[in-house]
Amino acid sequence: MDCIRKMLSLLKKFRKEEEDVENLFLQNGSALLEELISFSGGTYDIPIRSYSAQELVKATNNFAGRVHASTYGYICRGTLQGRSILVKMFINFPGNPASHSDFDILAGAVRDIAVTSLMSGNRNVIKIIGCCLEFTYPALVYEDARFEILANFLDPNCDKLLSWKSRLKIAKSIASAILYLHTAFPTPIIYRILNPHNIILDHHCVPKLFDFSFVISLPPGELQVEDDLIWIPGYFDPEYQSSRANEGDPEHIVNYVNDHIQKDDQFKQIVDPKILKESSVNHRQLQAFINIALRCVQAKGENRPDMLDIARKILQFE
Repeated sequence: MDCIRKMLSLLKKFRKEEEDVENLFLQNGSALLEELISFSGGTYDIPIRSYSAQELVKATNNFAGRVHASTYGYICRGTLQGRSILVKMFINFPGNPASHSDFDILAGAVRDIAVTSLMSGNRNVIKIIGCCLEFTYPALVYEDARFEILANFLDPNCDKLLSWKSRLKIAKSIASAILYLHTAFPTPIIYRILNPHNIILDHHCVPKLFDFSFVISLPPGELQVEDDLIWIPGYFDPEYQSSRANEGDPEHIVNYVNDHIQKDDQFKQIVDPKILKESSVNHRQLQAFINIALRCVQAKGENRPDMLDIARKILQFE
């Protein structure tokens, strides 16, 4: 009798888990469809492969091979149907001051899947091959780019050389990807969190943008939109940064560059020393690039060029 009770209890638990998975699939699938329609204007026609939770658990050995982490999740490597993949999981870490609400994480995960799939034709965006809607927060499945995070190359302690030519190539490629976001959809999509931690270099050193969790569309006919602040120290809008500056705060990098740009030893003060060691570096080109960068961080938004203008100028560099 006890054995029968245990079997019935296990059966009820199994059925409950099946119902939970089915509910998650329906809820997350509905949210994903809404985002796809919203960002594409209803013209979306690229299918997204849906994987089961069991498939991803098995493919990643229960998410053991983690290769990248952030405040709201991680990316791990695995093998699925003989193919090397990357799986991006979203998690709300308890007690983490940078963590977001359940709703924010869910909305970000769904948004990430939607926009990454819409950008799948761009060679400078990591390629999504599917997703899983059976977790609390949907997971993304990428093709394995065998990547390195760009920020790692820019670390002063990194002994890997990222030449000026390579950096220029990265700037051109990412500018093109951002310009695509601004121009290829019914309304411009603003990336919002562009920084070296969201750019990878694949094994061919091709730069690829990832993490579209925080993108936002401009309302039709509008040039700006208000939303909650995304807390990424070092990458604030200069206008916002200046409004909250306090005495004793570290010097802002823009102020530092402006103070040194006209000095005789300006390059030694503001350019990565690794670049200056290259014999083929064109100092006039460096100067022109610095001037473009400074235009992008003018104190007032109306004094900054738009993305189309910036992309055109960067693409002119040889």
